This record gives sequence, structure tokens and C-alpha cells, in this order.
Amino acid sequence: MDKKEKMSLLQEIIQIKSVNGDEMDVAKILKRVLDDADIDNEILPFGDNRANLVATLGEGHPVLAVSGHMDVVDVDEENWDTDPFKLVEKGDMLYGRGVTDMKAGLAALIIAMIELKEAGTPLNGTIKLLATSGEEVGQLGAEKLTEQGYMKDVDALMIAEPSGYRCVYGNKGELNVTVNSKGKAAHSSMPKAGVNAVEHLLHLLANIEGKIKQATDGINNDVLGGTVFNIDVINGGNQINAIPASAQAQINMRTIPEFTNDKLEGIFKEAIAEYNDKTDAQIDYSVTMNTIAITGKEDSSLIKLIQKIGEPYVQNQKMSDDEIKAAEKSAELTGMTFSTDEILTMGVSGGTDGSKFLINQPKGFDYTMFGPGNDTMHKDNESLAKSMYFDYIDIYKQLFTEYLS
Repeated sequence: MDKKEKMSLLQEIIQIKSVNGDEMDVAKILKRVLDDADIDNEILPFGDNRANLVATLGEGHPVLAVSGHMDVVDVDEENWDTDPFKLVEKGDMLYGRGVTDMKAGLAALIIAMIELKEAGTPLNGTIKLLATSGEEVGQLGAEKLTEQGYMKDVDALMIAEPSGYRCVYGNKGELNVTVNSKGKAAHSSMPKAGVNAVEHLLHLLANIEGKIKQATDGINNDVLGGTVFNIDVINGGNQINAIPASAQAQINMRTIPEFTNDKLEGIFKEAIAEYNDKTDAQIDYSVTMNTIAITGKEDSSLIKLIQKIGEPYVQNQKMSDDEIKAAEKSAELTGMTFSTDEILTMGVSGGTDGSKFLINQPKGFDYTMFGPGNDTMHKDNESLAKSMYFDYIDIYKQLFTEYLS
């Protein structure tokens, strides 16, 4: 494929508004290009216009599974300088929702497979592509593929989530909890005639946050660090002069093996029961996402090979002093390290489909997250350096060839 065709594939899948759904439309595009290259593949539908896609190149062992998700997060279009669902080029930068997280990584995996097929490159083993739905909310697609047995013969797993020129071999788990507070409406001049759902919710959240911070203080994982607690969404009330009858909060936690998701949920359960018992509140909760932490091997054969192949690309970036300072600041904010001459290894707070793929072997598997991207995932004006997109296609081709040589 020439550069124009590689850009065209990325443009096509960026145009699909696969915001927490409609991944089937992305899968159909991927199937078309894989069919044209005569690469075995299958769309596996589930739900309303949702689907996974599995493709294989080569045969036998070892089996290298490579994965990317087809869904993206929502956008606030008024905050974008460009149409978020159109791939826009400005100099060496590409803009569009999902260009970093993670349609460029997915496209690069597929293009690498196609070019190896076209070149007739011999492979002593199998590349298994697992393109998933629903990674952003619940990792539904990866869970289904695992249940269907697609990970049973896999020897190593690489997920093309945005790492930049870095190797991630550990990811925290994730626990999302929705808390609902039910009260009784009343005129704000007569608060005792009602039950203020918002006030109860705020008191409870402060209580829970304090309990969790106290319980997790000083408990860390050598690779992943500590537990992260965030209150990300609050809704309640509808008028300034009315006591609110309902309120809701959504809490996101990033978890480590040393303080499990079950322990965290237990704090919610106990705190809510105590609060309801002592007040006139009616509060309950539900878990909307529950994934485990995973840690691979820092010195695995896959990671060592990535470092050997990828480091010349790192050294060829030719970053300016200002770009290096910006990258160092970004690394500090995201908890990731940065280098201009080597591919570093690390654990991060962000999760991947690996939590579902490796549900039965969360520690010590030959696993890495390695893909094109930067720190603009989930942000307005999401971007990616075009040169990095093309770099990763070349890196993946070399990686697949040498890993299966």
C-alpha cells in the first residue's frame, strides 16, 4: 500500500462515529481491505450494530495476538478546531476523534499484515488480529472474544493502544461505580418538608472518599503505583428554589492487585448502608465497569524485540528543545517516563482490553501495550504525528517478521 492508501484507510475509519457503539461499520471497512488482500478474517456480530473482527495471517505456533478497539469516546464538537469525524492534516499533525485512541494503531496493525501478505513474507507462526468493540465502556468485545476461546492458543499479546515510543507492560484495573440518591421534593423555603438528595449524596461521597484514601494509604504496587479515586460525574436537582428529589454520581477508580476491586466495592457497600441507617437518605449503588490489573514481564522476548526494532525510530524523531520540554511535561502529568533515544518500559494507570484477554493469567504473561499516540486521547482536538503513524506500520512489519522468524 502506498502512503495515500494508508491515509485513506485511516480517514475512512475516523469518519465512522463509533462513539461507544456502531463498531460494525468500522469492522466492515476492515473486512473489505482484508478480503482484498486475501487475509482470512471474520466479523463476529453482537448487539445493536456492534461486532468484533478476527483475522489471521500465517499458521502454527507461536501465536502473536495483536489487538485494537474500534470504538471511541464522545466529543464536544464546539470545542474542536476541526470536524472531529474527519481526518485533518496540518503539517505533520493529524487531527480527528480516535486518531490517537486508537484507530491509527488499529489501522497500522492491519496495514502491516496486508503488506506482509502482499510481499509473500514467510512467517513461522501466526499473527492473530483481535479488533474489539466496547473497550471504552466495559471492554465488552474483549470479554466476548475471551469467552469464545480466541485467547486459548495465544503465546504473546500486543495491544496497539497509544504509548508513543514506549512499552507498557502493566495496567491498573478499573472499577466504575454509579451512586444514586433518592430524596423528596419540596419548596426550598421549607427544606424540612423534603429530603435533599444532593446534600445526602455530597455527604456520602466525602465519607467514601475519606475511607478509601485512608484504607489505601501506603499500599502500592511496584509497577503500577497506588489506587486512584476520581468523582467524574455529578447530576442532581433541576431548579434553584426546589429541594432536589434525586441525584447521581459516577466514580472511577484505578486499581492494583494489593487492594482489590472487591475491597473497594466493600467500602461503598458498608458506607452506604451505614449512612442510610443513620439518616433519612435512600442511596444505592451499581458497578458499571469492573476490570482487573495486569502485569506482564518487563524483560519478555516481545518487549526486547520491540526495543531493538523501535529505538532507531525514537532516535530519528529530531525533536526541538521546545518539543522535548513539552514531552517531558506530558510524561510528568501522565505518570509515564520519556526518552529521546530508547524505548522505556513502565506500568500505567490506564487500562486496556488486556484486562479481559488475560483474565485467567493477569501476571507474568508476555504482554505489552505499544502503539502510536500521544497524551491527547479523550481530549478536544485529539491528534497524532503523521510520521509516527507511518513509523509504526514499519515497526509492526519488522516486529511480526522477526517474532515469527
